[in-house]
Amino acid sequence: MDIPDYIKIINDLKTGEVSHIYVLIGDWDFLKDDIVSRIYNLLRAKGDTILVRTESEIELEQEIRNARNVLIPTIKLIIAKLNSPLKIKSIPDDIYLVIDADTPIKIPKSRQVVLSPPNPREAEIYIRELIRGLSKYHGKVIEESSLVLLSNALLQAPYLLLSVWNTLLLLVGDKERIEEGEVREVIKSIPTLAGFQIIDLLERRRISEALFLLRKEYYPDSEIMQLLSALRRRYKLILYTKTLDLQESELAKVFGISSGYARFILNISRDYPSDGLIKKIKLLLSVERRIKTGEVKPKEGLEDFIISLGLSS
Repeated sequence: MDIPDYIKIINDLKTGEVSHIYVLIGDWDFLKDDIVSRIYNLLRAKGDTILVRTESEIELEQEIRNARNVLIPTIKLIIAKLNSPLKIKSIPDDIYLVIDADTPIKIPKSRQVVLSPPNPREAEIYIRELIRGLSKYHGKVIEESSLVLLSNALLQAPYLLLSVWNTLLLLVGDKERIEEGEVREVIKSIPTLAGFQIIDLLERRRISEALFLLRKEYYPDSEIMQLLSALRRRYKLILYTKTLDLQESELAKVFGISSGYARFILNISRDYPSDGLIKKIKLLLSVERRIKTGEVKPKEGLEDFIISLGLSS
C-alpha cells in the first residue's frame, strides 16, 4: 500500500505548504477534522483567519461573495459539505476551501485526499501505514512487533487512533524508540466503545464534544463504571504526584503501575492546576456516591459530571 494521503498532507503542512483547495474523501472523519485543524492553525500564523462551514454550493458561493466585500483583509477558510462538482472556476487568493465529500469530486487545481482504507479488509494495513507515517513524522522508531500490536488493537476502534497515538507520545516522552511495554500500557485502555476518547476530550477541556459522544453511543452500565474508575485513578495519581513530588521510579513502585504510565502521569501533572484537580475529584466522588445509592443511573451520573466540569471551567 502507498503512503496514506493523510501522512502526505500533514508532512506538507508541517513545511508550511498549503493548497487553496482540498477535497477530503472518505468516512474517517477524525482524520478530516485533524487536517482542517492543521490548515486553520497554519493560516492563522499567516494572519487574521476566520473559519466558516457551509452545507450547499449556494451557501459556498455566498461566502465567497461576502469575502470579496470585506474591507479589512482577512483570510477565510471555508469547509463545504458537498458531493457534486463545483461550478466555481476560481477563488480569490485570500480564500482557502476544504470540500468534505463521500466520493471523489473533480475540481481544477485541487488536492484530492483519500481518508479511509480502500475496503474493510484493508483497514489493518491502512492503520499500520498511518502509524508508520506518524512515527516518522514525530521522529520516533517503532518495531514491527509493536506496530502489529498497536494496529490490531486499534482495528476495533480506528476513530481512537489519534487519541491513542497522542497518549503514546506522552508515555514515550523524549525517547526516540517506542517500546512494546509502552504500547501494551496504552492499548489495554482501549475499550470496545469510545470511553477512552471521552477521557481524552475531557482532559483537553472539549466538554461539549465529550457530552455529545456520550449521548451518541450506547454504553453498558459496567463500561460507565469502569470509565469513572479510570478517571478517579488518574486524578488521584496526579494529585499524589503533585503533593508528594515523586519521581518516576517511586511513583511506579508505590502505586504498582508501569514506568511508562508513571512517566505519562508525571508529564500531564506538571501543568495541572491543583484547585481544578481537587474540584474534579470531589465532583467525581459525588457522582459515584449518587450512582451507588441508586439516586441516578451510571450514564446520567457521567452526564452530570461532564456538565459540572463545563460549568466550572
